[in-house]
Amino acid sequence: MRAYSFLFAASLIAAPELAAQRLTGQGSCTRPDSTHAIPVGDRPGHLFALARVRCTWTRPFEIAGNRATGGMAVQFDELIGNTSRFHGVFSDVMSSGDTVHYRYQGTGNFKDGKPQSAEWSWTYAGGTGKLGNLKGKGSCKGSWNREGINTWRCPGDYQLSR
Repeated sequence: MRAYSFLFAASLIAAPELAAQRLTGQGSCTRPDSTHAIPVGDRPGHLFALARVRCTWTRPFEIAGNRATGGMAVQFDELIGNTSRFHGVFSDVMSSGDTVHYRYQGTGNFKDGKPQSAEWSWTYAGGTGKLGNLKGKGSCKGSWNREGINTWRCPGDYQLSR
């Protein structure tokens, strides 16, 4: 009986997970408002870069009734010729005022020194308020226009603990 009581009590304390919910979003990012690039020096076309960019949603993620409104991404890139490997964090403000943080990593392609396309994966790295227990992951594909504006599409899923 003791073991049964303990298991019953533990089940009341544990926060049950809600089923995974699918989501899809689309958006756009401006040209970086802050960037710094340093040539590595080992060969031509090899450099490290750090940039900050503002992004907005044209078709926002909706998480538990909260719509994503946009935010800032800070990203580190290693560029070698016409390819890039990158990782960063995107902080997204939701309609409720809560913030969601996404950690992402991926690869990109360049032509004549200008970005052309990129693919990346993301995971939730935390949040505030009701979205503090957010879990999930997804992927994105993006492309750039002649003005250097990036557009992207990101499917994924999320779960919230009760």
